[in-house]
Amino acid sequence: MPTFFLDGEPIEYRDGETVLAAALRRGREIPHYCFHPGLKVTAQCRMCLVDVVDMGNGNGMPKLQTACSTPAANNMKVVTASDKVHQGQNTINEFILVNHPLDCPICDQAGECDLQNFAFKYGSGHSEMEYEKRVYGWRNVGSFIMLERNRCIHCSRCERFSRDIVGTHDFGVFLRSHELTFDTFEDQQITHKFQGNLADICPVGAITNRDWRFKKRAWKLRKTKSVCPDCSTGCNVTIEQHQNHIFRLKPRQNPEVNRWWMCDEGRVGFHPLNERKQRLMEPQARVSGELRTASWEAVYGALAKRFKDIGAKGAQALGLVDTHATNEELHLFRKLLADGFGSRAIHFPLRKGEQQEHPPREVVDPFIYTLITTDKSPNTAGAQAAGFSGDELAAGVRAALNAGPKIVFVLGTPFAGDEALRNLAFKAELVVHIGTFQNPWVQVADVILPGYTTAEKAGTFTNKARRVQRIAPAVLPPETARDPVRVLQELLGALGKRSAFDSAAAVFDDLASQDGPFKGLTWEGLGDQGAVLPAS
Repeated sequence: MPTFFLDGEPIEYRDGETVLAAALRRGREIPHYCFHPGLKVTAQCRMCLVDVVDMGNGNGMPKLQTACSTPAANNMKVVTASDKVHQGQNTINEFILVNHPLDCPICDQAGECDLQNFAFKYGSGHSEMEYEKRVYGWRNVGSFIMLERNRCIHCSRCERFSRDIVGTHDFGVFLRSHELTFDTFEDQQITHKFQGNLADICPVGAITNRDWRFKKRAWKLRKTKSVCPDCSTGCNVTIEQHQNHIFRLKPRQNPEVNRWWMCDEGRVGFHPLNERKQRLMEPQARVSGELRTASWEAVYGALAKRFKDIGAKGAQALGLVDTHATNEELHLFRKLLADGFGSRAIHFPLRKGEQQEHPPREVVDPFIYTLITTDKSPNTAGAQAAGFSGDELAAGVRAALNAGPKIVFVLGTPFAGDEALRNLAFKAELVVHIGTFQNPWVQVADVILPGYTTAEKAGTFTNKARRVQRIAPAVLPPETARDPVRVLQELLGALGKRSAFDSAAAVFDDLASQDGPFKGLTWEGLGDQGAVLPAS
Protein backbone atom coordinates (compact mmCIF):
# COMPACT_ATOMS: atom_id res chain seq x y z
CA MET A 1 0.00 0.00 0.00
CA PRO A 2 1.18 3.58 -0.62
CA THR A 3 2.50 5.44 2.42
CA PHE A 4 2.67 8.99 3.73
CA PHE A 5 4.48 10.23 6.81
CA LEU A 6 2.72 11.76 9.81
CA ASP A 7 5.22 13.41 12.14
CA GLY A 8 7.78 11.03 10.71
CA GLU A 9 5.65 7.92 11.25
CA PRO A 10 4.80 5.96 8.08
CA ILE A 11 1.02 5.64 7.58
CA GLU A 12 -0.41 3.36 4.91
CA TYR A 13 -3.49 4.70 3.19
CA ARG A 14 -6.19 3.39 0.90
CA ASP A 15 -7.05 4.77 -2.50
CA GLY A 16 -8.96 8.04 -2.10
CA GLU A 17 -8.42 8.19 1.66
CA THR A 18 -7.74 11.52 3.34
CA VAL A 19 -4.95 12.28 5.79
CA LEU A 20 -7.38 12.41 8.72
CA ALA A 21 -9.20 9.17 7.86
CA ALA A 22 -5.94 7.27 7.44
CA ALA A 23 -4.53 8.71 10.66
CA LEU A 24 -7.63 7.80 12.67
CA ARG A 25 -7.63 4.28 11.26
CA ARG A 26 -4.03 3.95 12.43
CA GLY A 27 -4.99 5.20 15.90
CA ARG A 28 -3.38 8.64 15.60
CA GLU A 29 -5.31 11.57 17.04
CA ILE A 30 -5.89 14.71 15.03
CA PRO A 31 -8.51 16.95 16.70
CA HIS A 32 -11.71 17.44 14.69
CA TYR A 33 -15.36 18.32 15.17
CA CYS A 34 -17.18 18.30 11.83
CA PHE A 35 -15.63 15.13 10.38
CA HIS A 36 -17.50 11.85 10.83
CA PRO A 37 -16.65 8.73 8.82
CA GLY A 38 -20.32 8.13 8.02
CA LEU A 39 -21.00 11.64 6.71
CA LYS A 40 -19.87 13.75 3.77
CA VAL A 41 -16.78 15.90 4.34
CA THR A 42 -17.37 19.65 4.71
CA ALA A 43 -14.11 20.83 6.35
CA GLN A 44 -15.95 23.63 8.10
CA CYS A 45 -14.79 23.42 11.72
CA ARG A 46 -11.10 23.83 10.67
CA MET A 47 -9.89 22.13 13.84
CA CYS A 48 -7.98 19.39 12.01
CA LEU A 49 -5.37 21.80 10.62
CA VAL A 50 -2.04 20.20 9.71
CA ASP A 51 1.12 21.40 8.00
CA VAL A 52 1.84 19.62 4.71
CA VAL A 53 5.58 20.24 4.40
CA ASP A 54 5.94 17.95 1.39
CA MET A 55 3.12 16.94 -0.96
CA GLY A 56 5.17 13.97 -2.12
CA ASN A 57 6.81 15.90 -4.93
CA GLY A 58 9.29 17.94 -2.92
CA ASN A 59 6.96 20.94 -2.60
CA GLY A 60 5.04 21.91 0.50
CA MET A 61 1.79 23.82 0.95
CA PRO A 62 2.16 27.45 2.07
CA LYS A 63 -0.78 27.38 4.49
CA LEU A 64 -2.16 24.95 7.02
CA GLN A 65 -4.55 22.42 5.48
CA THR A 66 -7.60 20.62 6.85
CA ALA A 67 -6.63 16.98 7.25
CA CYS A 68 -10.22 15.81 6.67
CA SER A 69 -10.27 17.15 3.10
CA THR A 70 -6.63 16.67 2.10
CA PRO A 71 -6.13 13.48 0.06
CA ALA A 72 -3.18 11.40 1.19
CA ALA A 73 -0.38 11.06 -1.37
CA ASN A 74 2.57 8.73 -1.60
CA ASN A 75 5.62 10.04 0.29
CA MET A 76 3.65 13.06 1.53
CA LYS A 77 5.04 14.51 4.77
CA VAL A 78 2.54 15.93 7.26
CA VAL A 79 3.28 17.64 10.58
CA THR A 80 0.75 17.88 13.42
CA ALA A 81 3.03 18.84 16.32
CA SER A 82 4.61 22.19 15.55
CA ASP A 83 4.20 25.74 16.87
CA LYS A 84 2.54 26.72 13.59
CA VAL A 85 -0.07 23.97 13.88
CA HIS A 86 -0.65 24.55 17.58
CA GLN A 87 -1.22 28.26 17.00
CA GLY A 88 -3.79 27.46 14.33
CA GLN A 89 -5.57 24.98 16.59
CA ASN A 90 -5.57 27.45 19.48
CA THR A 91 -7.12 30.15 17.31
CA ILE A 92 -9.82 27.88 15.88
CA ASN A 93 -10.69 26.51 19.29
CA GLU A 94 -11.00 30.04 20.69
CA PHE A 95 -13.37 31.03 17.88
CA ILE A 96 -15.49 27.95 18.60
CA LEU A 97 -15.67 28.82 22.29
CA VAL A 98 -16.73 32.45 21.67
CA ASN A 99 -20.40 31.67 22.27
CA HIS A 100 -20.12 28.32 24.00
CA PRO A 101 -21.42 28.34 27.59
CA LEU A 102 -19.25 27.16 30.45
CA ASP A 103 -21.80 24.67 31.75
CA CYS A 104 -19.77 21.45 31.68
CA PRO A 105 -20.80 20.60 35.27
CA ILE A 106 -24.46 20.30 34.23
CA CYS A 107 -23.99 19.10 30.64
CA ASP A 108 -24.80 15.46 29.85
CA GLN A 109 -21.96 15.35 27.33
CA ALA A 110 -19.35 16.06 30.01
CA GLY A 111 -16.80 13.30 30.19
CA GLU A 112 -17.25 12.28 26.57
CA CYS A 113 -17.30 15.72 24.93
CA ASP A 114 -14.92 16.37 22.04
CA LEU A 115 -14.92 20.11 22.72
CA GLN A 116 -14.10 19.56 26.38
CA ASN A 117 -11.25 17.18 25.54
CA PHE A 118 -9.77 19.14 22.64
CA ALA A 119 -10.06 22.51 24.40
CA PHE A 120 -8.03 21.07 27.25
CA LYS A 121 -5.40 19.44 25.00
CA TYR A 122 -5.19 21.92 22.12
CA GLY A 123 -6.75 25.14 23.42
CA SER A 124 -4.87 28.23 24.56
CA GLY A 125 -6.33 28.29 28.07
CA HIS A 126 -7.50 31.92 27.80
CA SER A 127 -9.96 33.96 25.76
CA GLU A 128 -10.16 37.48 24.35
CA MET A 129 -13.95 37.33 24.70
CA GLU A 130 -15.21 40.34 26.68
CA TYR A 131 -18.85 40.67 25.66
CA GLU A 132 -22.01 38.73 26.47
CA LYS A 133 -22.62 35.45 24.73
CA ARG A 134 -25.76 34.82 22.73
CA VAL A 135 -28.40 32.82 24.56
CA TYR A 136 -31.07 30.49 23.19
CA GLY A 137 -33.64 28.41 24.99
CA TRP A 138 -33.71 24.62 24.88
CA ARG A 139 -36.59 22.46 23.72
CA ASN A 140 -37.65 18.98 22.71
CA VAL A 141 -37.24 18.58 18.96
CA GLY A 142 -38.39 14.97 18.82
CA SER A 143 -39.71 12.14 20.91
CA PHE A 144 -36.16 11.02 21.65
CA ILE A 145 -33.90 14.09 21.62
CA MET A 146 -33.54 17.59 23.01
CA LEU A 147 -31.85 20.59 21.36
CA GLU A 148 -29.83 23.16 23.31
CA ARG A 149 -28.49 25.61 20.72
CA ASN A 150 -26.35 27.50 23.24
CA ARG A 151 -23.88 24.62 23.00
CA CYS A 152 -23.94 24.21 19.22
CA ILE A 153 -20.53 24.66 17.52
CA HIS A 154 -21.90 24.59 13.94
CA CYS A 155 -20.23 21.33 12.93
CA SER A 156 -23.29 20.55 10.71
CA ARG A 157 -23.26 16.84 11.54
CA CYS A 158 -26.97 16.94 12.41
CA GLU A 159 -27.84 18.66 9.14
CA ARG A 160 -25.81 16.22 7.05
CA PHE A 161 -27.27 13.20 8.86
CA SER A 162 -30.82 14.49 8.34
CA ARG A 163 -30.18 15.25 4.68
CA ASP A 164 -27.97 12.39 3.52
CA ILE A 165 -28.61 9.46 5.88
CA VAL A 166 -32.33 9.59 6.73
CA GLY A 167 -33.39 11.98 3.96
CA THR A 168 -35.85 13.89 6.14
CA HIS A 169 -34.08 17.28 6.02
CA ASP A 170 -35.17 18.00 9.60
CA PHE A 171 -32.22 20.24 10.43
CA GLY A 172 -31.20 23.30 8.47
CA VAL A 173 -28.83 26.28 8.65
CA PHE A 174 -30.46 29.61 9.50
CA LEU A 175 -29.19 33.20 9.40
CA ARG A 176 -25.49 33.96 8.97
CA SER A 177 -22.31 35.21 10.61
CA HIS A 178 -22.61 35.77 14.35
CA GLU A 179 -26.32 34.86 14.29
CA LEU A 180 -25.90 31.60 12.34
CA THR A 181 -27.74 28.69 13.94
CA PHE A 182 -28.71 25.08 13.25
CA ASP A 183 -32.31 24.28 14.00
CA THR A 184 -35.37 22.37 12.81
CA PHE A 185 -37.56 24.02 10.19
CA GLU A 186 -40.37 26.06 11.72
CA ASP A 187 -39.87 24.27 15.04
CA GLN A 188 -41.20 21.05 13.55
CA GLN A 189 -40.84 17.83 15.52
CA ILE A 190 -38.56 15.07 14.25
CA THR A 191 -40.56 11.86 13.84
CA HIS A 192 -38.23 9.27 12.29
CA LYS A 193 -36.95 6.31 14.34
CA PHE A 194 -33.24 7.14 14.19
CA GLN A 195 -33.16 10.26 16.36
CA GLY A 196 -30.71 8.83 18.85
CA ASN A 197 -27.99 8.88 16.21
CA LEU A 198 -28.19 12.68 16.19
CA ALA A 199 -27.23 12.69 19.87
CA ASP A 200 -24.44 10.19 19.17
CA ILE A 201 -22.81 12.21 16.43
CA CYS A 202 -23.16 15.62 18.10
CA PRO A 203 -19.62 16.32 19.35
CA VAL A 204 -20.90 18.52 22.17
CA GLY A 205 -24.04 18.65 24.32
CA ALA A 206 -26.25 20.50 21.84
CA ILE A 207 -28.34 17.41 21.02
CA THR A 208 -28.92 15.03 23.91
CA ASN A 209 -30.79 11.78 24.42
CA ARG A 210 -33.93 12.41 26.47
CA ASP A 211 -34.00 8.84 27.76
CA TRP A 212 -30.45 9.24 29.12
CA ARG A 213 -30.56 12.92 30.11
CA PHE A 214 -29.55 13.63 33.73
CA LYS A 215 -29.48 9.92 34.63
CA LYS A 216 -25.78 9.22 35.22
CA ARG A 217 -22.34 10.67 34.55
CA ALA A 218 -20.67 9.08 31.53
CA TRP A 219 -17.41 8.33 33.32
CA LYS A 220 -19.20 6.14 35.86
CA LEU A 221 -20.50 3.72 33.24
CA ARG A 222 -18.89 0.36 32.56
CA LYS A 223 -19.10 -0.67 28.92
CA THR A 224 -19.55 -4.12 27.39
CA LYS A 225 -19.53 -4.99 23.69
CA SER A 226 -22.63 -6.91 22.66
CA VAL A 227 -25.45 -7.18 20.11
CA CYS A 228 -28.92 -5.62 20.16
CA PRO A 229 -31.46 -8.44 20.77
CA ASP A 230 -34.55 -6.57 19.60
CA CYS A 231 -34.68 -7.58 15.94
CA SER A 232 -33.00 -9.82 13.38
CA THR A 233 -30.53 -7.18 12.17
CA GLY A 234 -28.22 -7.69 15.14
CA CYS A 235 -26.85 -4.17 15.43
CA ASN A 236 -23.55 -4.08 17.28
CA VAL A 237 -23.92 -2.15 20.51
CA THR A 238 -22.18 -1.17 23.71
CA ILE A 239 -24.15 -1.88 26.88
CA GLU A 240 -23.38 0.80 29.45
CA GLN A 241 -24.21 0.11 33.09
CA HIS A 242 -23.48 1.31 36.60
CA GLN A 243 -24.04 -0.69 39.78
CA ASN A 244 -25.73 -3.47 37.82
CA HIS A 245 -28.28 -1.11 36.25
CA ILE A 246 -28.25 -0.58 32.48
CA PHE A 247 -28.50 3.10 31.57
CA ARG A 248 -28.11 3.10 27.80
CA LEU A 249 -27.22 1.22 24.64
CA LYS A 250 -25.08 2.91 22.01
CA PRO A 251 -24.24 1.67 18.52
CA ARG A 252 -20.84 0.08 17.99
CA GLN A 253 -19.32 0.35 14.53
CA ASN A 254 -19.58 -2.70 12.30
CA PRO A 255 -19.40 -1.89 8.57
CA GLU A 256 -21.04 -5.21 7.68
CA VAL A 257 -24.08 -4.87 9.94
CA ASN A 258 -25.13 -1.43 11.16
CA ARG A 259 -22.18 0.82 10.24
CA TRP A 260 -22.36 3.58 12.90
CA TRP A 261 -26.12 3.59 13.46
CA MET A 262 -29.00 1.95 15.29
CA CYS A 263 -32.73 2.60 15.69
CA ASP A 264 -34.45 4.21 18.66
CA GLU A 265 -36.46 1.05 19.39
CA GLY A 266 -33.23 -0.81 20.04
CA ARG A 267 -31.91 1.97 22.27
CA VAL A 268 -34.77 1.65 24.76
CA GLY A 269 -35.15 -2.12 24.57
CA PHE A 270 -33.00 -2.56 27.67
CA HIS A 271 -35.56 -1.11 30.09
CA PRO A 272 -37.36 -4.43 30.77
CA LEU A 273 -33.98 -5.99 31.59
CA ASN A 274 -33.73 -3.67 34.60
CA GLU A 275 -37.12 -4.76 35.92
CA ARG A 276 -36.60 -7.18 38.81
CA LYS A 277 -40.19 -7.33 40.11
CA GLN A 278 -41.27 -9.51 37.19
CA ARG A 279 -38.19 -11.77 37.20
CA LEU A 280 -38.44 -15.49 37.73
CA MET A 281 -36.01 -15.63 40.62
CA GLU A 282 -36.05 -19.20 41.93
CA PRO A 283 -36.93 -22.70 40.67
CA GLN A 284 -40.57 -23.63 41.14
CA ALA A 285 -42.46 -26.91 40.94
CA ARG A 286 -46.21 -27.44 40.78
CA VAL A 287 -47.55 -29.39 43.75
CA SER A 288 -51.27 -30.11 44.00
CA GLY A 289 -51.89 -27.54 41.30
CA GLU A 290 -49.87 -24.76 42.95
CA LEU A 291 -46.37 -23.53 42.11
CA ARG A 292 -44.00 -23.75 45.05
CA THR A 293 -40.44 -22.55 45.38
CA ALA A 294 -37.86 -25.32 45.60
CA SER A 295 -34.09 -25.71 45.49
CA TRP A 296 -32.34 -26.56 42.23
CA GLU A 297 -31.26 -29.92 43.64
CA ALA A 298 -34.80 -30.81 44.72
CA VAL A 299 -36.21 -29.85 41.33
CA TYR A 300 -33.63 -31.90 39.43
CA GLY A 301 -34.20 -34.86 41.74
CA ALA A 302 -37.93 -34.71 41.13
CA LEU A 303 -37.42 -34.30 37.38
CA ALA A 304 -35.10 -37.32 37.23
CA LYS A 305 -37.85 -39.42 38.80
CA ARG A 306 -40.54 -38.00 36.49
CA PHE A 307 -38.34 -38.57 33.43
CA LYS A 308 -37.83 -42.17 34.48
CA ASP A 309 -41.51 -42.78 35.19
CA ILE A 310 -42.70 -41.18 31.96
CA GLY A 311 -39.90 -42.80 29.97
CA ALA A 312 -41.09 -46.24 31.03
CA LYS A 313 -44.31 -45.50 29.14
CA GLY A 314 -42.43 -44.64 25.95
CA ALA A 315 -41.98 -40.91 26.31
CA GLN A 316 -42.65 -38.58 23.42
CA ALA A 317 -40.99 -35.20 23.87
CA LEU A 318 -41.65 -31.91 22.13
CA GLY A 319 -39.54 -28.77 22.28
CA LEU A 320 -40.75 -25.19 21.85
CA VAL A 321 -38.09 -22.52 21.64
CA ASP A 322 -38.00 -18.74 21.43
CA THR A 323 -35.44 -17.31 19.03
CA HIS A 324 -34.08 -15.03 21.73
CA ALA A 325 -32.16 -18.15 22.73
CA THR A 326 -28.51 -18.20 21.72
CA ASN A 327 -27.01 -20.65 19.24
CA GLU A 328 -25.37 -22.44 22.17
CA GLU A 329 -28.69 -22.87 23.95
CA LEU A 330 -30.29 -24.15 20.75
CA HIS A 331 -27.46 -26.66 20.34
CA LEU A 332 -27.90 -28.00 23.87
CA PHE A 333 -31.70 -27.92 23.55
CA ARG A 334 -31.41 -30.13 20.49
CA LYS A 335 -29.09 -32.51 22.40
CA LEU A 336 -31.58 -32.64 25.28
CA LEU A 337 -34.43 -33.69 22.99
CA ALA A 338 -32.36 -35.98 20.76
CA ASP A 339 -30.08 -37.68 23.29
CA GLY A 340 -32.60 -37.75 26.11
CA PHE A 341 -35.75 -38.72 24.25
CA GLY A 342 -34.77 -39.52 20.66
CA SER A 343 -36.88 -36.59 19.47
CA ARG A 344 -36.20 -34.02 16.79
CA ALA A 345 -39.54 -32.26 17.23
CA ILE A 346 -38.48 -28.69 18.00
CA HIS A 347 -40.58 -25.74 16.86
CA PHE A 348 -40.07 -21.99 16.97
CA PRO A 349 -42.26 -19.02 15.94
CA LEU A 350 -41.17 -17.95 12.47
CA ARG A 351 -41.45 -14.24 11.90
CA LYS A 352 -40.93 -12.73 8.49
CA GLY A 353 -37.89 -10.46 8.59
CA GLU A 354 -39.24 -7.79 6.29
CA GLN A 355 -37.95 -4.25 6.28
CA GLN A 356 -40.21 -2.25 8.60
CA GLU A 357 -39.24 1.32 7.73
CA HIS A 358 -38.98 2.75 4.23
CA PRO A 359 -36.92 5.78 3.17
CA PRO A 360 -38.16 8.98 1.57
CA ARG A 361 -37.56 9.06 -2.17
CA GLU A 362 -34.88 11.73 -1.90
CA VAL A 363 -32.69 9.88 0.62
CA VAL A 364 -29.10 9.58 -0.60
CA ASP A 365 -28.36 6.26 1.10
CA PRO A 366 -31.33 4.09 2.16
CA PHE A 367 -29.12 1.74 4.21
CA ILE A 368 -30.24 2.96 7.63
CA TYR A 369 -33.85 2.02 6.88
CA THR A 370 -32.84 -1.64 6.53
CA LEU A 371 -31.88 -1.77 10.21
CA ILE A 372 -35.45 -2.20 11.51
CA THR A 373 -37.14 -5.48 10.59
CA THR A 374 -40.51 -7.00 11.44
CA ASP A 375 -38.76 -10.01 13.01
CA LYS A 376 -38.29 -8.82 16.59
CA SER A 377 -35.99 -11.64 17.62
CA PRO A 378 -32.21 -11.86 17.16
CA ASN A 379 -31.70 -15.52 16.28
CA THR A 380 -34.31 -16.72 13.81
CA ALA A 381 -31.54 -17.51 11.33
CA GLY A 382 -29.77 -19.51 14.05
CA ALA A 383 -32.85 -21.65 14.67
CA GLN A 384 -33.22 -22.23 10.94
CA ALA A 385 -29.55 -23.18 10.69
CA ALA A 386 -30.08 -25.66 13.54
CA GLY A 387 -32.79 -27.35 11.48
CA PHE A 388 -35.70 -26.50 13.78
CA SER A 389 -39.24 -26.21 12.42
CA GLY A 390 -40.35 -22.62 11.99
CA ASP A 391 -44.09 -22.02 12.29
CA GLU A 392 -45.46 -18.70 11.14
CA LEU A 393 -49.06 -19.60 11.97
CA ALA A 394 -48.31 -22.25 14.64
CA ALA A 395 -50.16 -24.91 12.64
CA GLY A 396 -47.23 -27.31 12.89
CA VAL A 397 -47.02 -26.84 16.65
CA ARG A 398 -50.72 -27.54 17.11
CA ALA A 399 -50.41 -30.72 15.08
CA ALA A 400 -47.43 -31.81 17.17
CA LEU A 401 -49.29 -31.08 20.42
CA ASN A 402 -52.41 -32.88 19.20
CA ALA A 403 -50.21 -35.95 18.70
CA GLY A 404 -50.05 -36.14 22.50
CA PRO A 405 -46.44 -35.65 23.63
CA LYS A 406 -45.81 -36.73 27.21
CA ILE A 407 -43.21 -34.02 27.88
CA VAL A 408 -43.03 -30.46 26.56
CA PHE A 409 -39.89 -28.37 27.04
CA VAL A 410 -40.35 -24.60 26.62
CA LEU A 411 -37.24 -22.44 26.27
CA GLY A 412 -38.10 -18.74 26.47
CA THR A 413 -41.58 -17.52 25.52
CA PRO A 414 -42.43 -19.08 22.13
CA PHE A 415 -46.08 -18.78 21.03
CA ALA A 416 -46.83 -17.21 24.44
CA GLY A 417 -49.73 -15.19 23.07
CA ASP A 418 -51.56 -18.26 21.71
CA GLU A 419 -53.91 -19.39 24.50
CA ALA A 420 -55.32 -22.32 22.53
CA LEU A 421 -51.83 -23.64 21.93
CA ARG A 422 -50.95 -23.31 25.61
CA ASN A 423 -54.09 -25.24 26.52
CA LEU A 424 -52.96 -28.06 24.26
CA ALA A 425 -49.55 -28.09 25.95
CA PHE A 426 -51.27 -28.22 29.34
CA LYS A 427 -52.51 -31.72 28.48
CA ALA A 428 -48.97 -33.11 28.50
CA GLU A 429 -47.89 -35.03 31.60
CA LEU A 430 -44.94 -32.69 32.17
CA VAL A 431 -44.21 -29.14 31.00
CA VAL A 432 -40.75 -27.76 31.81
CA HIS A 433 -40.22 -24.03 31.26
CA ILE A 434 -36.87 -22.20 31.22
CA GLY A 435 -37.52 -18.45 31.34
CA THR A 436 -36.54 -15.10 32.79
CA PHE A 437 -39.72 -13.06 33.39
CA GLN A 438 -43.33 -13.72 34.28
CA ASN A 439 -45.18 -14.83 31.14
CA PRO A 440 -48.20 -16.95 30.12
CA TRP A 441 -46.15 -20.18 30.10
CA VAL A 442 -45.78 -19.87 33.89
CA GLN A 443 -49.49 -20.73 34.22
CA VAL A 444 -48.99 -23.93 32.22
CA ALA A 445 -45.60 -25.18 33.42
CA ASP A 446 -45.15 -27.94 35.99
CA VAL A 447 -41.54 -26.92 36.54
CA ILE A 448 -40.04 -23.44 36.13
CA LEU A 449 -36.29 -22.95 35.88
CA PRO A 450 -35.13 -19.29 36.03
CA GLY A 451 -32.52 -18.32 33.43
CA TYR A 452 -30.46 -15.31 32.36
CA THR A 453 -31.36 -12.38 30.12
CA THR A 454 -29.33 -11.48 27.03
CA ALA A 455 -27.45 -8.87 29.07
CA GLU A 456 -26.40 -11.45 31.67
CA LYS A 457 -24.91 -14.23 29.56
CA ALA A 458 -22.40 -15.05 26.88
CA GLY A 459 -23.30 -16.65 23.58
CA THR A 460 -23.91 -15.97 19.91
CA PHE A 461 -26.78 -14.87 17.69
CA THR A 462 -27.09 -15.35 13.93
CA ASN A 463 -28.60 -12.32 12.23
CA LYS A 464 -30.75 -12.01 9.11
CA ALA A 465 -27.63 -11.97 6.91
CA ARG A 466 -26.40 -15.22 8.57
CA ARG A 467 -23.65 -13.38 10.42
CA VAL A 468 -22.80 -15.04 13.73
CA GLN A 469 -22.00 -12.48 16.44
CA ARG A 470 -21.04 -12.77 20.09
CA ILE A 471 -22.89 -11.32 23.06
CA ALA A 472 -21.28 -10.84 26.46
CA PRO A 473 -22.55 -10.47 30.04
CA ALA A 474 -22.81 -6.82 31.04
CA VAL A 475 -24.66 -7.11 34.36
CA LEU A 476 -24.85 -9.73 37.09
CA PRO A 477 -27.89 -12.04 37.16
CA PRO A 478 -29.94 -12.85 40.27
CA GLU A 479 -27.98 -15.25 42.47
CA THR A 480 -30.72 -17.87 42.35
CA ALA A 481 -31.01 -17.92 38.54
CA ARG A 482 -28.75 -20.01 36.30
CA ASP A 483 -27.36 -19.71 32.80
CA PRO A 484 -29.56 -21.72 30.37
CA VAL A 485 -26.36 -23.32 29.05
CA ARG A 486 -25.87 -24.78 32.52
CA VAL A 487 -29.55 -25.59 33.04
CA LEU A 488 -29.82 -27.57 29.80
CA GLN A 489 -26.73 -29.60 30.71
CA GLU A 490 -28.16 -30.27 34.18
CA LEU A 491 -31.39 -31.49 32.56
CA LEU A 492 -29.28 -33.86 30.48
CA GLY A 493 -27.67 -34.97 33.74
CA ALA A 494 -31.11 -35.70 35.21
CA LEU A 495 -31.58 -38.04 32.25
CA GLY A 496 -28.29 -39.76 32.97
CA LYS A 497 -26.55 -38.11 30.01
CA ARG A 498 -23.17 -36.51 30.63
CA SER A 499 -22.46 -32.99 29.37
CA ALA A 500 -19.60 -30.94 30.80
CA PHE A 501 -19.18 -27.74 28.81
CA ASP A 502 -17.87 -25.03 31.14
CA SER A 503 -18.70 -22.02 28.96
CA ALA A 504 -20.70 -20.79 26.01
CA ALA A 505 -17.43 -20.67 24.06
CA ALA A 506 -16.91 -24.41 24.60
CA VAL A 507 -20.46 -25.15 23.47
CA PHE A 508 -20.02 -23.04 20.34
CA ASP A 509 -16.77 -24.75 19.43
CA ASP A 510 -18.52 -28.12 19.86
CA LEU A 511 -21.32 -26.91 17.58
CA ALA A 512 -18.79 -25.71 15.01
CA SER A 513 -16.88 -29.00 15.13
CA GLN A 514 -19.87 -30.95 13.82
CA ASP A 515 -21.13 -31.20 10.28
CA GLY A 516 -23.56 -28.38 9.64
CA PRO A 517 -23.80 -24.66 8.84
CA PHE A 518 -21.47 -23.63 11.69
CA LYS A 519 -18.66 -25.99 10.74
CA GLY A 520 -15.30 -24.27 10.48
CA LEU A 521 -16.10 -21.30 12.72
CA THR A 522 -14.47 -20.75 16.11
CA TRP A 523 -15.44 -18.66 19.10
CA GLU A 524 -12.19 -16.72 18.98
CA GLY A 525 -12.44 -16.31 15.22
CA LEU A 526 -15.76 -14.46 15.55
CA GLY A 527 -14.00 -11.52 17.21
CA ASP A 528 -15.91 -8.27 17.73
CA GLN A 529 -17.35 -8.13 14.19
CA GLY A 530 -18.68 -11.67 13.78
CA ALA A 531 -18.41 -14.06 10.84
CA VAL A 532 -20.84 -15.20 8.16
CA LEU A 533 -21.94 -18.83 8.13
CA PRO A 534 -20.09 -20.73 5.41
CA ALA A 535 -22.09 -21.31 2.24
CA SER A 536 -23.96 -24.61 2.37
